[in-house]
Amino acid sequence: MPEITQAKLAEILGVSRPYISQLKSRGRFEGTYKKKGGTFLYDQEAAIAAYNGEIDQLTTRVAGSEQEIPSFNESRAKSEHFRAELARLDLEIKEEKLCEADKVKREAFSMARSVRDALNSIPDRVANQFAA
Repeated sequence: MPEITQAKLAEILGVSRPYISQLKSRGRFEGTYKKKGGTFLYDQEAAIAAYNGEIDQLTTRVAGSEQEIPSFNESRAKSEHFRAELARLDLEIKEEKLCEADKVKREAFSMARSVRDALNSIPDRVANQFAA
């Protein structure tokens, strides 16, 4: 388990140092490095295995969760569909055809309270008429 620097790892893999940084930020080398001072030291064998095994891990994760990666056109169609739905909802809110559920609940509560208060005040108003 020799520890190597990012520059040495890039040299071994035949890629640039910025590309190694990109892969690290994407999580590709997760668990294969540690920070010592201002430099990152990589476990050589684990980092090379992580670099070579990324595609296998991705297909394992997708197959394990039983999800298929949709094609680009399917993804685009879904994205456009949801964008159109959001635009429709935004328009209905602006036209006041839709409103917030909390607002409706508050208004219903205040109406019910005013009806209750009106019904409770009936005996006080008619008591004198019945007594006469």
